Amino acid sequence: MLRLSRRRLAPRRCRRARRHALWRQRRALGRERALRRPARVSHAIEVDHLTKRYRLRSEGGRTLKELLLGQYPPGSEVTALTDVSFSVDHGETLGVIGANGSGKSTLLKVLAGTSRPTAGRADVSGRVSALLEIGAGFHPDFSGRENAYLNGSLLGLSRREMDTVMPGIQEFADIGRFFDAPVKTYSSGMYARLGFAVAIHVEPDVLLVDEVLAVGDEYFQHKCFAKINAFRAGGKTILFVSHDLAAVKRICGRALFLDAGRIAAEGDVQYVADAYEDTVRSKEGRELATATSAKRWGTHEIEITAVRLLDVGGADQRVFRSGEPVTIELSYRARRAIDEVTFGVAFYRDDGLACYGSNTTLDGVHVAVRAGEGIVRFHAPRFELLEGQYTLDVAAVSPDYADTYDFHSKAYPFRTYGASGEIGVVRIAHGWVHDRAVNS
Repeated sequence: MLRLSRRRLAPRRCRRARRHALWRQRRALGRERALRRPARVSHAIEVDHLTKRYRLRSEGGRTLKELLLGQYPPGSEVTALTDVSFSVDHGETLGVIGANGSGKSTLLKVLAGTSRPTAGRADVSGRVSALLEIGAGFHPDFSGRENAYLNGSLLGLSRREMDTVMPGIQEFADIGRFFDAPVKTYSSGMYARLGFAVAIHVEPDVLLVDEVLAVGDEYFQHKCFAKINAFRAGGKTILFVSHDLAAVKRICGRALFLDAGRIAAEGDVQYVADAYEDTVRSKEGRELATATSAKRWGTHEIEITAVRLLDVGGADQRVFRSGEPVTIELSYRARRAIDEVTFGVAFYRDDGLACYGSNTTLDGVHVAVRAGEGIVRFHAPRFELLEGQYTLDVAAVSPDYADTYDFHSKAYPFRTYGASGEIGVVRIAHGWVHDRAVNS
């Protein structure tokens, strides 16, 4: 009899423990938000000289003395945000872009109230719904439905209000029977579906969206962007963090570029996107300039001593816009005079596909060299390789290809970019003509 009663009591205790955990989490976060939120600010979002630092704990466990006295050795600090200031008007959509580790997610956490500023302030007006990293704000042992109720209560919605919107959340999430399963069994895509469904159905004044939409399938992303556009039309304020510049340009009226925790550019979306791409290309160019799996062989009677890839301004570059001028400059040193030398270049896609190659002999250019140094340049007024990763081969050989003086294979990686939408490898000069059908 005693065993039976204990079995009957076990589910009740489990439910009681779950409700208590839910209440404690609600109370803690409710107090946190009550402490930090002003009743109203002049903008939807105001960030003033915001700095956020994290302390990294030293590796290894803590000693008994440290635990008893509460004295721990100081850890190193990392600064995620430094003196960040900006504002977002009511009804505005602001895009936030930047490389990984630039402080984007930290900024959203501070605005959402899940992290405190180290210095400065970050104020948000109205009800905030945040879609942060995968699983943020969800209790792993609760079901999707229970987590939806929990998030709604944290935002101040009553049980009755959540009962009203719950069918919409369940329908939008579209995760079937998993809606009533513990979220710890969810895939990353299911987390994103549930998180976005909850975020948009609690009627927020401000919606904070992190990169989590990238994990969803194409159909779900289409639904999300349609809902974001509906929010924009309804005068909601949106802070949209993404690496997808096309999406930022499509839905945002203004943008912010974070670089190493600081604002590098702010304003018109195209201006900010260009600044971001310039920074990425500069960094990528430096990496490409030092990354090589080159092979080299030859007699070195003529030695190619330097190879430079130059942009339209004559600057060394490893990232080019498709269709713009490119010059390849070959510096050489000849041990003796040779009546005719063939200098050549060849371009390969990163998977080894030969895209184009030519040399001075094929192009009818006679090059006689003297002992000493010289320069040969290959110039393309319109460099028509489409967007992709490529490598450059260069060579100095005899006109009959019998002697190889110096050959550099796969030695110079570079990249082209351009959002033309064309497919393939090389752009072909062409035009279109439409002859209207004539009735016979």
